[in-house]
Amino acid sequence: MIDTEKISSGGDAACSNQSEKKENEKKKRSRVKQLLAEVKKQVEFWFGDVNLHKDRFMKNVIEQSRDGYVDISVLTSFNRMKKLTTDVKLIARALKNSAIVEVNLQGTHVRRKDPLGESPKDVDNRTVYVELLPKSVTHVWLERVFSKCGNVVYVSIPRYKSTGHPKGFAFVEFETEEQAHKAIEMLNNPPEDAPKKPGIFPKTCKKKTIHFEAIQDTQGNIFIHTVKRLLVYITSKNEEQLDSEKKDDSVLKAKRKRKKKLKERLKIGEEVIPLRVLSKKEWLNLKQEYLTLQKHCMTHLKQSVAQINQKSVKYDIMQTKENENTCEYLLLGSSKKEPPSGPEFASGVIVKISHNQPLPSKRCIKDSLSEMSAVAYVDILDGDKEGYIRFKSPEDAQTVITAQSELQKKYNWNLELLSGDREQRYWQKILVDRQAKLNSPREKKRGTEKLISKAEKIIIARATEASKHIRFDD
Repeated sequence: MIDTEKISSGGDAACSNQSEKKENEKKKRSRVKQLLAEVKKQVEFWFGDVNLHKDRFMKNVIEQSRDGYVDISVLTSFNRMKKLTTDVKLIARALKNSAIVEVNLQGTHVRRKDPLGESPKDVDNRTVYVELLPKSVTHVWLERVFSKCGNVVYVSIPRYKSTGHPKGFAFVEFETEEQAHKAIEMLNNPPEDAPKKPGIFPKTCKKKTIHFEAIQDTQGNIFIHTVKRLLVYITSKNEEQLDSEKKDDSVLKAKRKRKKKLKERLKIGEEVIPLRVLSKKEWLNLKQEYLTLQKHCMTHLKQSVAQINQKSVKYDIMQTKENENTCEYLLLGSSKKEPPSGPEFASGVIVKISHNQPLPSKRCIKDSLSEMSAVAYVDILDGDKEGYIRFKSPEDAQTVITAQSELQKKYNWNLELLSGDREQRYWQKILVDRQAKLNSPREKKRGTEKLISKAEKIIIARATEASKHIRFDD
């Protein structure tokens, strides 16, 4: 007899396997379909009018290419495309039915169908400025939030070059000006604890917020006092502007209207995200105001530094009059600084030092030998087993050579006083190294960076002067 139960169970298993295969194939097809749609959307964005009017790199690639065709392998080098796929054939397949771009017959290059027109003039009217963003903000998140108000055509999230983290604000461009106004009305809901004036971000160090009250003041710290005064000035200006805004009836009405709309959305149950949204034109006005204020602050700081320098010059002249009768040179001195003269040749001051192991640091050797004699310079590179030491006088070098046995027992160093041709060759090396150092280009600080650097030097000088011990004998 035939076992019908085994046949039926085997048939059920085969049916279930076939159904699983069909489901897996269906899922695979849907994943591929979704991937093709994402690839098509990304490439069309890169070659679209909105992006090419802003993206200099992509625009140059198209202009330098032959007949506007760009190699698809160039697109696979972009980070966005790397996350999706690096398969050239798959990208060409995704762009077959595109209305913006076309692929060549070989399926290796892609170009725009229509030539690029002139840049639109109403971009700023269609763009909004957004701040109080979360740290993990992405283009997709912003597009999802602002697409409720209209068609988002471009999103820009400025980032720090050093870390790649977002700066805390972004720009969203809409298709029409009405959609941008709608976004300002609907999504401008800053939290109560946010700064009242836009564009104020907390200072951070290693991802931790720095509070201004935590800065310790030191004696003679003129720069920090100046900055404090400037901050007080900025705060007073901001308060004056806020007071004028409060007096303005139109602003009060707009606030009431926004609160009313917020309550309505809460009743309906819509998601309310705490963001501050302004028009780009308003942001440009704030930027200009900030630049003007920054210029005023730097001018004030420059005047303070100049006054401090003037006082220090007067003090130096007075000290010179008391100690020496050579103040004429200081008052009528030349405007150009002469370069400092190098070390002058002196026989019997160069000592060669060697060891069977890498020598310690320059500071360690100088401190050890300075107990016996005055050391002018230590010429040793890290990891070297031999080097050279230049003493201030032949007597100092001879003192160290006399105590060679003692130093050899203590540090196991071999010391040798150079003379003759060896000494001449080393002095030539000193002159060559010095000339190369003088000829090497140096980075010059300019503008704000130079001014702040000067202020920092004054802070260090004042702090050093304040920390000195007072000797009553002097």
